[in-house]
This record gives sequence, structure tokens and C-alpha cells, in this order.
Amino acid sequence: MFSGNDIGWLRLEKNDNGNKSDLLLISEIKTRLLFPIRVFSKETSTYENGKLIYSSQFRETNGKTNLNKEIRFVENEYEILENDKKTKLSCPKIDTNLLSLFFQEPKNAEEVYCENQQRFIKLSKADDGGYRMKFPNGNYNCYYYKEGICVKVKMQHKFYIAEIIIKY
Repeated sequence: MFSGNDIGWLRLEKNDNGNKSDLLLISEIKTRLLFPIRVFSKETSTYENGKLIYSSQFRETNGKTNLNKEIRFVENEYEILENDKKTKLSCPKIDTNLLSLFFQEPKNAEEVYCENQQRFIKLSKADDGGYRMKFPNGNYNCYYYKEGICVKVKMQHKFYIAEIIIKY
């Protein structure tokens, strides 16, 4: 939702198989700011025994790919593949990332891994009951839950405020 209007759709899926969970988010946004904008996104995450072992992000704006990134847990460390370049990520075990927030309330989490920023972002309880993540650029997301299930995400960007309202 943007300015009270429905501007797109989002599909969320979680498949559990034993100690492994596969998460999927696919979305498409069509709106007009100064010109027509179409954003297509696909994100996946695979967790095994509560640890992120793989994630991917793909984002296309008006037909042009502007993000295509993978993270893999290989030999006890994370490896990032972006633009055919591999880099190592020195960080502890990732047990919560942005995509996982759609599927589980982060009651005890103090920080969440953000693939875009390639860093952990602090998570704080907002006055209105949500869980707020403030990014280094000043933007923030706030996740809201009902009975442990994410029902809304409010995104405040320096240029806009938008909401994802999840219907089950």
C-alpha cells in the first residue's frame, strides 16, 4: 500500500522438511512517482538447524537487474557471490534475517542480518508494539505481529512511506 492505494502483490511461502526450512518471497510493485515504476523481487533463504545456509536476492526495476546476490555457508564461513565476484563475510552464525521476520516473531532477537547491507541491524521494540529496524541511511522498517504471525510491515524511506499488509 502506498498513499492508501494497492500498488502490488507479495507471495510468501515457508516449507519445512525435518531440520530444514526454505523461505520464499516474491513480489511485484507497480506505481508512478515521477515516471512509471515496476519492481520485481525474489528472495529465498534456507535454514538448517536454525542456521542460515543459503540466501538469494534478485531485484529488477523497470526490466533492469539491479540486485543479484547469493550467500552460502561454506566450510564454516559465509561466502557472498555478487556480480560474479566472491567475497567472504566474517560474522557469527546467522539465525535471523529480514526474510525470516515474515515467518517468525523475533521475541528474543537483538539484531537481524540484512543481506543488502551485509551487516547485522539492531532490532528494538517500537512504542506501537512493532519491532523496528533502523538502517544506517536513516530509513527503517517496522514489523507487526498478531499471535506470533507477521501481519504488517511499515517501511519508512526518506522519499516515501509504504506498508505491506499480509492477508492469510
